[in-house]
Amino acid sequence: MGISIQIVQKDGWDHVNYAGPIDAEAEVHLSQLLPKLGKQVVFNFKNVDSVNSCGVRSWINFMRDLQKDQRSIVFEECTGEIVMQINMIPSFKGNADIRSVYGCYVCDECGHEEDILFEAGKNLPENPDAGLDPVKCSSCGAEMELEEMEEEYFAFLAA
Repeated sequence: MGISIQIVQKDGWDHVNYAGPIDAEAEVHLSQLLPKLGKQVVFNFKNVDSVNSCGVRSWINFMRDLQKDQRSIVFEECTGEIVMQINMIPSFKGNADIRSVYGCYVCDECGHEEDILFEAGKNLPENPDAGLDPVKCSSCGAEMELEEMEEEYFAFLAA
């Protein structure tokens, strides 16, 4: 799948839906995106399927350029791939606020996997040590566990 970027304006914000990989090809797309963005930008990462080292470099350079104009930046529906990059490389996030992230839950009883959306002001923890409410498996009813260690997955909350 290639890269697709769509911008929708809503309530004074530019909502950017990024789909596909963040890879070497992203640099071209991001450089074309920059002049189209206003002062308030929301990036939706729901359809990002992978991030590689070339993509990380391109994204960090894009964020540096984007932040030069004192923009308000929000990340929403961050996939596990995006959360991993944010936790490993703080400049990937820059000064963006995190509105929501997906966490992958796994059921040890039946093997069912399910992505749960954690939203700020709702079920996104205040800090990495806050603890999460139990999640029941929609297939068998057993209690599911977050695929990653909670403290590590939500480490970005402490930054």
